[in-house]
Amino acid sequence: MPKNPSLLSTGQFAKLVGVSKHTLFFYDEKDIFSPLLRKDNGYRYYSIRQIETFLVISSLKDLGMPLEDIKSYLTSRSPDALVQLLDKETHKLDKRINHLKGLKEMMEEKKSVTKKAMDADLSVFTIERQRKKKLLITEVKDVLNSKQYYEAFQKHYSILYKEGKRSSWLEGLMVPVSETYTMHTGYRGYLYTVVENPAISNHTLTEGDYLIGYFKGDDEAIEEAHHQLISYAKEQGYTFGDYIFEDVVLDELAIRSYNQYVYKLALQIKD
Repeated sequence: MPKNPSLLSTGQFAKLVGVSKHTLFFYDEKDIFSPLLRKDNGYRYYSIRQIETFLVISSLKDLGMPLEDIKSYLTSRSPDALVQLLDKETHKLDKRINHLKGLKEMMEEKKSVTKKAMDADLSVFTIERQRKKKLLITEVKDVLNSKQYYEAFQKHYSILYKEGKRSSWLEGLMVPVSETYTMHTGYRGYLYTVVENPAISNHTLTEGDYLIGYFKGDDEAIEEAHHQLISYAKEQGYTFGDYIFEDVVLDELAIRSYNQYVYKLALQIKD
């Protein structure tokens, strides 16, 4: 870089760093970033050497750092303070990147589940291999009791938000097979979510084959669907697990009418 680089007008500098002239005026007025030279006629001139400084300030703002905090740092700037600031902001950026990666993974999962539901044949049962998963489950003493369901949901989500990263947008319901015979009057179930943090997992979905059925309809139709799944498993001579896993795979995000929602039911088949 030349020892005495040419000065740039506000418009030229703004074009180089990708902002408007008004942004530069605003930063100057707030004593956050000022031109190298201000002439008597009020014209501002910047140096090419100021580009890196501006880009760092702009990046800190993009990361959500308030302008007042940026100004406070610049007032007492030093090499050590810069290292501390960048270390702090890098840590925050890493957390944000991980959060965004998690959102992307959950969007991909939702897209995949939706496509499978769209292509599913509702008239047949299939066998699907499922991997081992760590779950957070919360008991709902009576799924048909709105108050109890809400309280369980609230408890479930408070743990998710406080203690661990979820790895799925899909909240399912685990229904004990023994409870399916009283579903019309009241039954016990468990809200479940796949989680990444093993410390908050209180149930493991074991790897294995699962009998899968897709069903469309309201609560009564899904109650009957549980019975159909169990009856089919018995007819085939399957030995099955203790729970039916119920997931809404086409919901309000894709379907307008509640009685047209599509559910996926899964029942583990044992060897």
